[in-house]
Amino acid sequence: MLPCKLPESRIDKKDHSIRSSTGYWVTRLARAMEADIESRLSAHGLSRGTSVVLSAIANDKKTTPAALASFVGIDRAAITRHLDRLEKLELIVREPSQTDRRSVGVKLTRKGARLVPRLMAHSKATNEKFLSGLTSAEQRGLHDLIQKMLANSDLVPGDI
Repeated sequence: MLPCKLPESRIDKKDHSIRSSTGYWVTRLARAMEADIESRLSAHGLSRGTSVVLSAIANDKKTTPAALASFVGIDRAAITRHLDRLEKLELIVREPSQTDRRSVGVKLTRKGARLVPRLMAHSKATNEKFLSGLTSAEQRGLHDLIQKMLANSDLVPGDI
């Protein structure tokens, strides 16, 4: 016996809509959050990407281009562009390693160190804006769900 196929008019269109896709909603949320933070950071002449690099240097003690690229999840060419921009803005300096001629260290300038807390405040404000309608329990649950979903990814934890 052949399976019964419902006529097109009887199929619930909502099940086939892009709006029923979790990926669609996660992408919309990510884009909305990114637009919000980009708007806040533009006052400093920075992008989300350059801000993340500054945060990784200041808060996560990533001090080489390779460590930054791996931690942030971008390739070495992209990290070089970010570092060039940050150096031009006098927010970082690159110094040759004293132990390895091929390596370079990255550190914040005073100007960069003073800016990082303001950038983190912008990040916090964006997060608070988007989480404002959720209870503390819902926020924790959301973080747990996102981490569970990321655990299903083909990426290794360091790439996430």
